[in-house]
Parts: sequence; structure tokens; C-alpha cells
Amino acid sequence: MDFRRLPSWILGQAFVFACGCGFVLAVQGGLYATALVLVLVGAWIVTLAISSPPSVNRPLAPLTPPGQSVPWRLVSSILDQIPAPLVLLEGDGRVSAANREARRLFRTDDRILDPPTPLLDAAALGASDRRQRVSFDILGESRTYALSVIELQSAEAVSRLAMLLDIQAEIRTAEAEALRELMQVLSHEIMNALTPIASLAETAVELLAEGTQASAHSAQGAVEILARRAEGLSRFVDAYRTLARLPSPALTPASVCALLDETEQLFLSRWGQTGVHLVLTRPNPDIVTNIDRDQIVHALMNILSNAADAALEVPERQPIINLSVRRRENGVTLVIADSGRGVPSEDREKVFQPFFTTKPNGTGVGLSFARQVALSHGGDLVLGTPSSSAGAVFEMKF
Repeated sequence: MDFRRLPSWILGQAFVFACGCGFVLAVQGGLYATALVLVLVGAWIVTLAISSPPSVNRPLAPLTPPGQSVPWRLVSSILDQIPAPLVLLEGDGRVSAANREARRLFRTDDRILDPPTPLLDAAALGASDRRQRVSFDILGESRTYALSVIELQSAEAVSRLAMLLDIQAEIRTAEAEALRELMQVLSHEIMNALTPIASLAETAVELLAEGTQASAHSAQGAVEILARRAEGLSRFVDAYRTLARLPSPALTPASVCALLDETEQLFLSRWGQTGVHLVLTRPNPDIVTNIDRDQIVHALMNILSNAADAALEVPERQPIINLSVRRRENGVTLVIADSGRGVPSEDREKVFQPFFTTKPNGTGVGLSFARQVALSHGGDLVLGTPSSSAGAVFEMKF
């Protein structure tokens, strides 16, 4: 047996595997040109390996099965090195496993006879420049994947290649971390509310035990404070329940201009007598997008209410809020800029945390609720970069 070419052959296989891993990372990051280069490099390495494999001094079997071309054999070899399932949705409706990991996942040699409906819907409708999350059952176990799609065009039809990255472990880790942080926030806020209540209750008992008119008057004041603190704790619990019960959005086509008109009316009814001026910049032409209009209006009012409070805190400036619209390729961005002092740098990472507030009577729920609504619409709520004349700038994407 001749082993002289074996080291270079093994090294070539290692490079092919590295190209496969790089392909996955490139697609994840949206670097599709880089992914294509990695495929070409992998194909070149496989070509070298085919032209000079490790010999064993005996006739070699044909590398290509009858009816299968050498280019497809090269591509198939590269795809098998990718450590993530690849599913091919062909133009005629057939669904097949495009690499070794997909064949292992769906327990098939080629065609997937009963593909999960969520996978088909996500792969058929997904954009090539955006990842989406999809969940489906495999052998009685529910799994969650990040799905990326690439369109493959040929003279006959357009096919779609979907890559599935298993993110079940990451989701569970994130859920555990979120639960831990939520429990810390809840315990901190509840203890802050209960400590003075317990102290005041003890003081009221002692004053009532004295039995004098002065002590009874002081006890009455303590009980009144207790009632106010109990009411504040009740508001906190109600705010938590509001966050916990946010329903899934009911998406329907809605006009952005109509959305802004409704928001303006609600804002004027609440803030019109305070002197805060709302300046709307409506899109022209109008934009129609699929949203849950009630949820978006509710979230938008939360942001605008925070902006109005911030604008009123600066008496030397005229309180103004600017609400404008930006078109995006896959959605819409609402930009809310106020004339307040802005968000301090040390609070920029905290403003979206549930129950974080700098207001004496605030609940710290408004911005957290608004972000949840934006996330449920496939977008986000972020702090933008303010201009020299603006305070805080919030960008709501959906």
C-alpha cells in the first residue's frame, strides 16, 4: 500500500471541513459572497483530492455513479462537510435532504416525504437576507432552529436551499438567564415596597398601644401612608401582569398614516392641555403593512408618554416631540425624538428592563412593553443617536 499521498489527502479533507464551517458562519452573518468563495475553494480542494487520492495499488472504482455528473459530486461532497442540516425545496414542489446532517435529521436517504409544515412555510416565505426562527417536531421531540434561505436559479426553475441551525440549547440558556434576571428584579422591587410597609405597620401598632390622642393622630398618618404604599405595590403587580399576558399579534394590513392619525388623537386627548407639541411627518405615499394596529398604538403611546414627561422636565425649552417614518426594505421604522435632556449613558442599557424607572411614580413597564410588541412583530425598539437639539431618540421597527 502506498501511503505517500495520505497526509496531503487528510489535510485536504480537513480544509474541506473548515470551508463547510466557514460557509455556515458566513450565511449566518449574511456574507453570501464569502459563502460562495468558500464553496468554490472547497470544490477546488475536492477536485485535487479526486485527481490524486491515496492509492492502494489496486484498480479504483468509478468516482461518479452512472447518470451523475462530476460537478454535482463535488458540490455534494462539500455540502456533506457542513455541520448543519440543508433542505432543498425544488421548483416542482419536491423537498429533499441536501447533505449528511439533513439525512440524519429526517431519517431519509434523499427525499423528505412528509416535511414539517412550519419548515415548508418558513423556507417558502423567508427572505434571503434575513434569518427567522422555526419550530417543529422530529420523532416526537420539539426542536427550534434558526433558518436561513438562499435562492438557486436555473434555466428550469427557482429552488430554495434552507439551512437549519439548532438553537434549542441557546434558547433554554437565554430563558433561564431571563428568568433569573426577572426574579432578581421582582425580589428587589417587592422588598423595596414591603420594607417600609412593615416598618410603618409596626410603628402604627406602637402608637395605638400608647392610647393618647397625639399617638392616635400619628397612627392615623402612618396608616394613611400604609394605604398609599399598598396601592403602589398593587400597581406594580398589575404592571407585571400586563407584561406577562401580552398576546400574540393579530396581523392585518394597516395604513401607517391612519395609525399616526389615531395616535395623534390619543396623544392630544392626554397631553394636549400640557403644552407638549407633537409634530408628525407622514409618509408620502402612504405605507400599508401587516401589523396588530391596537398593539402598535398602545406601544407607541407608551413611548410618546415617556417622551412628553421628558420634554416637560426641561422648562427652558419648548416641549416638542417629533414622530417620523422611515421606509425599510422589509418593514417600517417609527422615529420618536423629544426635546428633553436625553438618556444618561449609564442608563442606556437599563431603560428597556422591566420595572426600571427614574420617575417618582413610574412603573418602569412602558418601554419594556413597547419593545415586546416590536419584537413580536419581527422588529425591535432601540435607542437611536440624538441630534444636538434633541433629547432621547427611540426607533421602533416592525
